[in-house]
Amino acid sequence: MQPLQLAVLSTSRIVDEFLQHLSDMPEISVQALCCRPQSGEKARDWAQRYGIPAVYTDEETCYRTGGFDAVYIGTANHLHYSAAKRALAAGYHVILEKPFTGTAAEARELYALADEKGVMLLEAVTTYYLPQYAFLKAELPKIGPVRGAMASFCARSRRYDDFLQGIWNTTFDPACQGGALNDMNVYNLHLLTGLLGVPKRAEYRPSCAENGIDTAGTVLLDYGGVTAAALAAKDSEGINGMVLQGPGGRLVAEGGTNALPVVYSVAGGVRGGGTRTDGPQTDRHRMAYEFAEFARIIWEKDTAAEQAARARTLAVMDLLDTLHNG
Repeated sequence: MQPLQLAVLSTSRIVDEFLQHLSDMPEISVQALCCRPQSGEKARDWAQRYGIPAVYTDEETCYRTGGFDAVYIGTANHLHYSAAKRALAAGYHVILEKPFTGTAAEARELYALADEKGVMLLEAVTTYYLPQYAFLKAELPKIGPVRGAMASFCARSRRYDDFLQGIWNTTFDPACQGGALNDMNVYNLHLLTGLLGVPKRAEYRPSCAENGIDTAGTVLLDYGGVTAAALAAKDSEGINGMVLQGPGGRLVAEGGTNALPVVYSVAGGVRGGGTRTDGPQTDRHRMAYEFAEFARIIWEKDTAAEQAARARTLAVMDLLDTLHNG
């Protein structure tokens, strides 16, 4: 299978991380960078460093010139919907960073446009594509009915000090759809709903700054017999990971829920006993797994996989709507 030819929109930090690990992603080939005019110098530096043939500071010119099959969008959160809409309208497959859009209605509109144009639209949320996630999914039945569930993803943002000093940035601006729920807890929500399904009810208990942005917060997911808790913070550090426990044992993830660096299950036993089974270790950057699968889905026209990914995204977008509006 030949590499998927990509154009990359934005010069954001997630795009920077993505480009730094291109050598780990032979399934894709970046043919163009597109950004705002004020970011052109940065984009040209990156293009030279990573061997990217073309740089554009105008999306219309980029899409008209072409030379690629899909567009990867890594803009600030509040720009996701409009950027994806333009790329889809131009007839390209789109890989859109999390959080997918500002509302579930926007997500459904984009999927309808993708269907109209005959292209695929996929959310870049790493968790589902990691081999560690597949391990957790396979081990889950062994612990029996889930009786306790907690997930945490907390990291003090590098931009938090700027925010405290009154320096504006999109991460801590409610109008830009930043904050702990959209930026961090979304990974916990994808992980928990992927493993446990859609909850019966959900509520969000945020810790907000004076401008209304949630710098931290806990989501409660009511599954009837058990309530799962999901904690995220951008203003403080914590112990990251996940625990699902049942009468037959427990599943444990240690580290960020966007990467799941260590996973294992413990079967049986009481008060610390039981038999531990370690999950797989990754040998590639966390983003390499999702982009390998995106390339396969697009090249093979795997509509079943695209529809499954779409269902996962819409489930979380509906949940985010509930939490934002609660």
